[in-house]
Amino acid sequence: MPSARRDCGCRARLRSLARLRSAVAYEGPVEPAVQRFKYEGWQRLAAPLAQLIGERLAIEGLAGRWVIAVPLHPERLRQRGYNQAELLARDLRQRMRLSSPKGELVRTRPTPPQVGRDRLRRFENVSGAFAWRGGRLAGESILLVDDVATTGATLDACANALRAAGSGPVTGVSIARVNV
Repeated sequence: MPSARRDCGCRARLRSLARLRSAVAYEGPVEPAVQRFKYEGWQRLAAPLAQLIGERLAIEGLAGRWVIAVPLHPERLRQRGYNQAELLARDLRQRMRLSSPKGELVRTRPTPPQVGRDRLRRFENVSGAFAWRGGRLAGESILLVDDVATTGATLDACANALRAAGSGPVTGVSIARVNV
């Protein structure tokens, strides 16, 4: 399995994530697979893609108490019909025999897609766009799941909301990492 742990230079901006890990680089056959999964309704790819994430976590000895997906805004969820990150998180929960906490991470406002934005604009775009709706997270560690990580801005904004709700360390995990 190719490593996706290259330094993207984004670490300097990540304030709420304890770490960010991706199973593979966003290149080769992974790129069209993720595109089909995310935009063309190929939901059956969730299991093999989540398996890649699970294998990376096992190799690095990473775990968490809970698995939470990056949420879509309800409008985007209606358009797409499913949240690809939630499908990955659901499969990862099963594989790792973990659960999700009572409550939910929500997107509090619609945000334009991150694709095509530079690093600074990505962080500005999602700043304050997420909140935890539920009880305190009692210092528990969390695996936060998304499909692709570029700068880590979305994952970090989500982690900020989880940390504000009392979580322990938040590890961002994704299928693939875009090398910028």
